[in-house]
Parts: sequence; structure tokens; C-alpha cells
Amino acid sequence: MERRKIMPGVNCFECLPREHNEWSVLSDEELNLLTQAKKCRKYHTGESIFAIGEPSHGVYCIVSGGAAVRKIDAAGNSILLHLVYPGGTLGYRGVLLDEERRSSAEALGPSKICFIDRHTVQTLLERNPTLGQQFLRRVVTDVDDAHDKLVRNATLSNRTKFVHLLLALMNRHGRTTTDGSRVMELPLSRRDLASMIGARHETLSRIIGRLEEDGVARFFLRTVCVSHPTSLLHEIRPSLLD
Repeated sequence: MERRKIMPGVNCFECLPREHNEWSVLSDEELNLLTQAKKCRKYHTGESIFAIGEPSHGVYCIVSGGAAVRKIDAAGNSILLHLVYPGGTLGYRGVLLDEERRSSAEALGPSKICFIDRHTVQTLLERNPTLGQQFLRRVVTDVDDAHDKLVRNATLSNRTKFVHLLLALMNRHGRTTTDGSRVMELPLSRRDLASMIGARHETLSRIIGRLEEDGVARFFLRTVCVSHPTSLLHEIRPSLLD
């Protein structure tokens, strides 16, 4: 039985995430081509989208849900690089450079993702050079983000890096309760959280324990509760809140 069933037509004209990504520069005629060519599927949590070493047959656009992008380090460990949310495009590097996948991706939760084959992407790039410029901007942004991460890893403490990550995840996945607290279900395991800040799993466990002791946040399995949301900001920008 096929794991991923193709969904009935999703009109690119009505796709809200598209309005804020590379594909926003397409003309109506080009959007018609995209609508006819793409294949949209539902993915379950943790389901593979593509794997390292696979041919780059096309790109993937996230309509809902999200994806976790990973690489394998020299020791054979799976390292979580970053998360991609609705509006994001996966796998464009391999298509643009005509190379195999250098990373893998899996669904972060129940997700709807559209696949656009290499031929369609190349046709759109030939018809609309601005689309190529948009992808070039994305490459530059990715390089800048990687540089910023290197700087953070070299200059910030593991605790501060983890609080930065908590804030980013809380903005995406958190909700405000009636008493003003912020609560979220972490979309990642603690091992993945540790890899994202460049720390060992044991180090993250100690950081979580100290955050609880200091009254900054409470953790239970994957649930995180922050009674006073500004406490996280105090952790990373104390001078701005004095």
C-alpha cells in the first residue's frame, strides 16, 4: 500500500503560504503551469520526505505542518539542522546544482506538502528569471543563517542558546492560557533540541533542571510552561528590560 497518497487538486492561486515565498513572483500563466504539475501529499509525523543520497528529482513546498532537515555527522549521528514551516521550499539546492540530496527531511507533524518536479522548476526558471533571483536570495539567507548560528555557538552559553531556541519554538507552537502563561508541546525530542544548540543530551538535561530551579520554565515530558513569558527575554536581553 502506498504510504503517501496524492491529494486532489490544490490551487496555487489560493495557497496563502505561496504569497510569502519564492513562488510569489510567478505570473498567472506560470501559476497555472505550477498548479497542473505539482503533486500534493499528506505526511504523518516523522515520515520521510526525502533521504540523503537520493536523486534530486524536484522540490517540496510546505503548505501546512512543517519539516525537520537533518544531516549525518562524521560519527554517524543524525544532526538536526533546522526546521521549515509553511511557505518554505525544501530540496532546491540539489535541483539548482544538479546534485544528489545532501540532507534528509521528515515531517515535523501531520503536514501537507507539494512536490514540483525538476522539469517544471527548470521551465519556470527559464520563463521567469526573477524566480531564479528569489532562489539566489534564499541561498544567501541560508548562508547568513548558518554564519549567525556559528557565531552564536562560539559566543553564547548553552543555556542562552537553548532559551533562544525555546523562544523561537514558543512563537510557532505556543499558546497563551487564561492566566497569561505560555504553554507548548515541543515538536522535537530533547536529543534533537540538544543537537540544535550544539550540546550533548546530558548538558541539555542539566540546563532544563536549572531553568526549573530558577523558576524560568517548567518541563514535563514534551510540555513546556512559562508562567512569566518575559522571564525568557530576561535570560537573553536583561539590559533591555531593566
